[in-house]
Amino acid sequence: CDALEFDIGTHFDQENSLYIIANLPYNVATPLLIGWLKQAPYISGMSLMFQKEVADRIVAKTGDKHYGRLAILSNYLCQTRILMTLPASAFTPPPKVKSAVVQLIPRQDVTERLKLIPILETLTAQAFNQRRKMLRSSLKSILSNYPDALTECEIKETARAEELSVADFVRLANYLDNH
Repeated sequence: CDALEFDIGTHFDQENSLYIIANLPYNVATPLLIGWLKQAPYISGMSLMFQKEVADRIVAKTGDKHYGRLAILSNYLCQTRILMTLPASAFTPPPKVKSAVVQLIPRQDVTERLKLIPILETLTAQAFNQRRKMLRSSLKSILSNYPDALTECEIKETARAEELSVADFVRLANYLDNH
């Protein structure tokens, strides 16, 4: 069974019935996580080992150098924290990178939150694709039909993606969803 294509909902019919513990292959860890986040209503929690750099991207806060799409999607849907960091010497043979175990606990209203994920994915992809550009430029194609979106959401047009909080992105996604 390919974990990237595994549909949790067809095998577990109760919400919050699954806790995932995994040492993920680093080359598919991010796509696996994104897939599991989209199936979060069936998951009570996850403790997952990632390359340390990816773990930092998952738990990053606004303004951190690792802050980006993965942090926004993960923290919008789950409470996240690094449980432990492991040196390369903890493994045989030792990899060339450090590892970290991240705990993700889906938020109680995760089912409702999932409705915004397609819009958030598009917004964050555009915003962070050229992370040093101001939002008025990086989101130009998305906001062309909504010239007042940033102002209505109380977001500065001159802000850059890494300056926006998860709540800012959610406000903008809600605005686009409702207009």
